[in-house]
Formats: sequence, C-alpha cells, structure tokens
Amino acid sequence: MLSLMAGCKKDSDKEKDPESLLPKAKLSLTGGDKQSGIYGEKLANELSFKITHIEGKRPEQYYLEFAFVQGNGMINGYTIPQSNVQQDSTAKAIWQLGCNSNAQKIKVYLYAYPNTYTNNGKASVPQDSIEVQATGTKPVGWGKSCGCGVPDMYRTQVTTFDSKTLYLASDKLYSSTDGGMNWYEVAGVPKWSSIVGAQFNTKGWLYVLTKTDGIFYSKDLKNWEAISNGILDKRDPTGFMVKDDILMVSFYFDGPYITTNNGFFWQKMLVSTSSQRFSFFNKHADGSLYLFDDWGKLFRSKDTGKTWQPILLDYGYYLSQPTGFSIGADGNLYVGADDAVIAQVSPTTLKGTAKRYYQYNGTSQSVTNIQPSNDDVFYLVRATPNAGIYSMKNNWNKVELNFSKTISSFFIKPDGNFLLLSTDGLYYRN
Repeated sequence: MLSLMAGCKKDSDKEKDPESLLPKAKLSLTGGDKQSGIYGEKLANELSFKITHIEGKRPEQYYLEFAFVQGNGMINGYTIPQSNVQQDSTAKAIWQLGCNSNAQKIKVYLYAYPNTYTNNGKASVPQDSIEVQATGTKPVGWGKSCGCGVPDMYRTQVTTFDSKTLYLASDKLYSSTDGGMNWYEVAGVPKWSSIVGAQFNTKGWLYVLTKTDGIFYSKDLKNWEAISNGILDKRDPTGFMVKDDILMVSFYFDGPYITTNNGFFWQKMLVSTSSQRFSFFNKHADGSLYLFDDWGKLFRSKDTGKTWQPILLDYGYYLSQPTGFSIGADGNLYVGADDAVIAQVSPTTLKGTAKRYYQYNGTSQSVTNIQPSNDDVFYLVRATPNAGIYSMKNNWNKVELNFSKTISSFFIKPDGNFLLLSTDGLYYRN
C-alpha cells in the first residue's frame, strides 16, 4: 500500500505546470491608493509600485498589466495598459478615472516576460497581484469623455439618427447614450482596418468608411454588408458623402466614385484630368453636387456626376487651399480656407461676403469644421490668437464656451450643445 501511494504522488507532480513550482516575485503598492478625482481626469498622484524579484532575475525582466474592475478609465493613456519595471525594482502608472462609476477599482498583475519562464505555449501566469481603489465625481462644466481614448483630430466623425444615441467613428465605432460622457465600442462592426467615417441616411442605415477596406453598411447595426464593388484602390479615403439616393467617395490614389444603387456598383467620375484627389463632397437642395480637387478648385455637377464644371470664385473668397466646405440651410455655399478666411457665396451669382480672421503669430491659420445647425452656421477658426468656434448669426463673432483648452475640432449635438475635441481627448458639457 505504501509503495502504491508513493507512485501516485510522483505522477501528480509530473502533471503540475513547471512554472507553478518556481519561486514567485512579489508586488506591493507604495503610493496612490484611495485617491479622489474628477471623472475623465488624471489622479493627482501617480500610482507607485515596488517589486521584490527572485534571486537570479533582474527587475526589468518583469512588467505590470492593469485590468479595470470598476470604471472605464485609462492607465498611461491606454485602455489595455502595461508598465515596465525599472532597474531599481519600481514601477509607476498614471490613472485617468472613468466616467461611469463613483467607486473605481483596478487590479494590477505582475508578470515575468516570456523569455524569463518558458510556459510551453501556455498563457503566462501572474507572479502576484494587488488592487487599487479610487473615488470619482462628476465635473462641473466641461468634462472629458471616457471610453473612446483620444480621438484622431483629423479622422473623427460624430453622427446620430434618432437624436438619442450618438455614434463616434475614430479607429473603431463607439456609441453614447448619455450625451457623450461615456462611449462604448459597437460590437460586430467590420474593422479589418481603422474606421475613419460614419454617416446615416434618413432611413437609419449606417455607413462606415474604413482606411483600407472600403465601405460597409447596416440597416440594423447588427448585420453588415460590404459595398465597394467597382472601386479599384480603397486606400486612404479623402472624401465621403451619404445621401438617400447618392453615395460618393474618393481615395488618395483613386476616385472620385459615385453610386446611385446603394453601392451595388460604383462608377468612377471624370472631374479633372489635372487632379488626383477630391474632397469636401456635398449636395445642394437643388440636386447639384459639389466637390474640391487637390488644387483647391471647386467643381459642380448638375447631372448626378456625369459631367462637372469648374466654378471660379473671386480670389477674395478664399486666398489659398480650402480647409472646410458646407451648404447652409439658406442654400449658400460656405467655404473655409487657410489664412483664416470664411466665405458665404450664392450658388447662383457666385457672389457673397468673406470674413478674414488672420492675425500674424507665426502659425498656419485656417477655418475648418463648417457645420450648419438650426438656421445658423458654426465654424472653427484655428491657430489665431483668438481661436475658437464662431457663428454666422452671432455676427461672425466667437461663441463664448468657457473652454480653456485648444479646440482642434467640434461637433454639434441634436440638443444644440457641443462636443469639443482637444489634443488630450473629447469633451462634453456636464
């Protein structure tokens, strides 16, 4: 009987994971626990850690992984973060609180790099772990959004269909039901490459534009269909427009394209033999289509893209390359350009007014993000000493938003309030 029992113990030892038999390093928290802060903001003090490594191993052969137990914040600017252990056996991390819970908690795991312990292809097992807690409160005034990271200032678009749920396209597709405070990734969206645009038609069908894989659409946000038949080179889109009867798209090396059958087939249009890239697509209430080429020339089509005619606007309406274009509820064309110029031009007479905000400060200045809303037109004057959002109805003056950071882009919500994009994130007004 004793011989049999001894044999069983030996077989059991062989089945154990070799890594579980090795000595473990220890992780301890040396600072930053139980702080209080504002939703979306970084805690005042860094989280600091001390690692007690095993004999024969160097501290830098370990790293920390962070998991969010409560709250949708970020560590070191990432939602799936890591921190390296330094040679002095310490590690630090910056915790940016989430926006969806007063009580917030993260779990910190200490791992050894794979070349430290071989695991025969199995997932690494943490050496040790600890929990860190914090308390968050809602901001007063402007607050930083959570869940979407820091959106790309050049490739970010916000859209809605029902005025209740907002959708944000920035690498991934996110949705928000609380006015932009919290964003959650939309499941099931094709994303073989980054999502760079999203637009609804009036039927509630959502179209997403990707960086290298063309266009997809869904009638129910569950089932998606690729609609890029006929497009030759789908890399790096430069323009995108969704209407019920017409879709238009163009790419850095190819285009522009139009479809009148919901993407069943795209027809390449001949606009200008001297241009390769097209942008700022728009459709007038009279059915005319507009776009700019990469030389800054405006074109118009009155026959659904079959032929295009150049429109020669007076020099004073835009002094250099266009940086924004939209059509207002009044039917006028609004053109933004470098040198901080915006022009309001009649599509019939091609005459109108221009406003220049240029003030020399050694930077490139422009008017971008021209957005009609509620019989007004808002636009962003960038990089001037008095940069910010301006309004046509406000006598072409700046809208006072009491926002202290630099605005790199903005979006108007259905309730008339703004979402503001700055270099460190997206902001909503609480």
